[in-house]
Amino acid sequence: RSPRSPASPPPAGGPRLPAPAKSSTTSTHKGKFRGGCRGMPFGSCSACEHVDKSEENFQDQLTRDGKIDYAPVNENAAGAGAPRDDSPPEKSRLREFVKDFAKCAVRGVPCEVVDTQTGVATSAAYFVDPPLQRLTIRRSPSQPGEVPHRELEMAHIKDIHDLDSAKTLKGSCLVPEAVLRAGGEGLRDRLLVITFDNQTPPAFILEGSAVDRDRFIMCAKILKLYAQNSQQAQGGLAHP
Repeated sequence: RSPRSPASPPPAGGPRLPAPAKSSTTSTHKGKFRGGCRGMPFGSCSACEHVDKSEENFQDQLTRDGKIDYAPVNENAAGAGAPRDDSPPEKSRLREFVKDFAKCAVRGVPCEVVDTQTGVATSAAYFVDPPLQRLTIRRSPSQPGEVPHRELEMAHIKDIHDLDSAKTLKGSCLVPEAVLRAGGEGLRDRLLVITFDNQTPPAFILEGSAVDRDRFIMCAKILKLYAQNSQQAQGGLAHP
């Protein structure tokens, strides 16, 4: 697997974003996952006017263990008067960052999926469809016509957790005991737990690295908001 760009220092006063990969890069897994971005509504999917301000202004704050905290500013800041950077350059940088993630996801991003019964991780790739409404996970290698491992609606994503937040959410652990036992090297840095606001079971994904995990958390939250706005505009999104 080709290494991805490391995190870059944030601009003063702006959110801490891992550096976007070059837009010409195509994410593949053993040559099996290729595609295009034709028809993707990039202009609207990543435009900051479609993003809730609490999601756009992520704190550039590090927790004690050095992990980036992507909590919205208005939940963790020291007051409503905390300074916010709404400057056009920062909006543009965020837009390009999410566009880059979406392009990679349409082509297919290598990952691993974790079996909740056994804790065993198997090779896979996740995809986002060009309209940016559906997240699909396919095992690798996949065969033509093979049923996807999971098909998930972006608009019904409730939250995306790393291992630490999933273990402590409201005093209960979202991570099955089998997954914690199987663990393995890098579980803490790579695990993503995606929860949903309907009856869809959580999805457990291992990203390539902590940087890739953090990129997924940030960008998928923004794409979730776009999917929700899109479906609400069409009158098709109903929350339970």
